[in-house]
Amino acid sequence: MDSNTGTHPESTTQEAAVAAEPQAPAAAEDTAVAQGGEPTQEMTMGEALAQSLSNLSPGRFVRGRVVRVDKEGVLVDIGFKSEGIIKISELSHRFVTDPNEVVKEGEEIDVVVLKMDDGEGNVLLSKKRADLESAWKRVMDAHESGETLTATAIEQVKGGLIVDLGLRGFLPASQVDLRPVKDLGDYVGDPLQLKVIEIDRGRRKVVLSRKKALEEERAKVKLTTMSDLSEGQIINGTVARLTQFGAFINLGGVDGLVHISELSYRRIKHPSEVVKINEEVDVLVLKVDKKRERISLSLRQARPDPWLTIDEQFKEGTNVKGTVSKLVKNYVFVELAEGVEGLIPISELSHERVNRIEDVVQQGQEIEVRVTRVKPEMRRIELSLKQAQGGMPAEYRTERGTGQFTMAQLLKDKFQERGITSVAEHLKDEAAKQTTDATEAMAEEPAAEAPPAAEEAPAAEEAPAAEEAPAAEEAPVVEEAPPAAEEAPAAEEAPAEEHTTA
Repeated sequence: MDSNTGTHPESTTQEAAVAAEPQAPAAAEDTAVAQGGEPTQEMTMGEALAQSLSNLSPGRFVRGRVVRVDKEGVLVDIGFKSEGIIKISELSHRFVTDPNEVVKEGEEIDVVVLKMDDGEGNVLLSKKRADLESAWKRVMDAHESGETLTATAIEQVKGGLIVDLGLRGFLPASQVDLRPVKDLGDYVGDPLQLKVIEIDRGRRKVVLSRKKALEEERAKVKLTTMSDLSEGQIINGTVARLTQFGAFINLGGVDGLVHISELSYRRIKHPSEVVKINEEVDVLVLKVDKKRERISLSLRQARPDPWLTIDEQFKEGTNVKGTVSKLVKNYVFVELAEGVEGLIPISELSHERVNRIEDVVQQGQEIEVRVTRVKPEMRRIELSLKQAQGGMPAEYRTERGTGQFTMAQLLKDKFQERGITSVAEHLKDEAAKQTTDATEAMAEEPAAEAPPAAEEAPAAEEAPAAEEAPAAEEAPVVEEAPPAAEEAPAAEEAPAEEHTTA
């Protein structure tokens, strides 16, 4: 109880409270009437404004509308008594020279309040921090759910790539592709599909993997591709890699193999002679093994077969040009067209004897040859270099078409030129003629009439030498023999001479 008033303190307080209650509405009503608006609407707007002002504080996320963009920064309307300002350094986590590259007038953006008053009555805002917070939330959600994110590689660093997720993420080189990558710089500036494999917000660390995203996508496509493939089907694919024995073609989630023998109709040493990596090609499906997930393909069979019209392109007896593609022991292979090779036997290289093929032609040399025989069913064309060059007539070839000829054939043609139809008859006539001539020559010799000459037979035995030599024509010397024979009696007197001496 108050000693001055004689009343209890509690009763005094209650009375004051009762007296104050009915006065509040009247005051509010008077204020509303004085402003010329409806009491209920003015209260609602006032409460909303008061609430926004009371909630606006450093660190608060708010949404605003860009009202002006200049070189110094961006002016944003956040519903406060004054616009907020975003300095150029707070626009993005990237380096910015022109604010118009980041925001446009009229665009609505999320910002964070940095300071309520910068000393000039302006509210300082940051878009960079708002974006960073949003990025962290998105990355953490993707890590938990396994969602695939899309981001751009902005820089190559040691061991990998830096990726822009609204924050800086790291993509290791081993996680860039399904296979090792030689040049990471090829990926800078490209949008990439990524999986979050490690996150540490305290250390601001985010590790990403494109490899896992590709494997996941490939597994989905692979199921569809394997179920749709069938033998004999021609499909489009991309050359994924090359080996010594063939080329692997990516058909969409799964690779098929084109063996080197199925790459081209012509002879090749390496697949790179026909295709290159990342080239798009049409291939024929030869075989599909769904259990082992193996696919055999053919590139050449997906293209027109040049041998189907070979007899129209190359006719026997005509000269064509080609390139020496291969040298073997007894043959030379000549490429006449894409996928078409002919062969020259060693006997058809030159009119002269050939010991080494390299002495006549070299690999890669362009030459003109004559088509001697075409066998489409055997995929074989026989050629001749010497016939294309002229010289020995083609009719001297043997029936086997080897291009070889004999001296008998040459003599036969020479006999025919002289009107000789039968070689045997000609030789018989020549032998008879030689016999007759010899008989006549012997009959004309007078030495046969002298008997003494017969006694000198041993000397006559040397006649063969005289027959071969022109000396045989000096027969008149023999005619002087008769006088010598008349002196024979002198020889008979020799015994009497001996007796006288005795």
